[in-house]
Amino acid sequence: MTDFYAEKIETALQSYMSDHPASSTRQEAISTILENWFASHGYLPPQQEGRRPEDLDA
Repeated sequence: MTDFYAEKIETALQSYMSDHPASSTRQEAISTILENWFASHGYLPPQQEGRRPEDLDA
């Protein structure tokens, strides 16, 4: 990996971490980014977010 490429990745990672404060560590940010990429490209099943059945009021 070239220094320029590594610098671009590092800048992007720092920007991501600024925009996503829940990713408090570098490792958490990288893990989240990879998980999202793998899921969006079909390598992992998509994450399902929603309410638990007992929390529904309908």
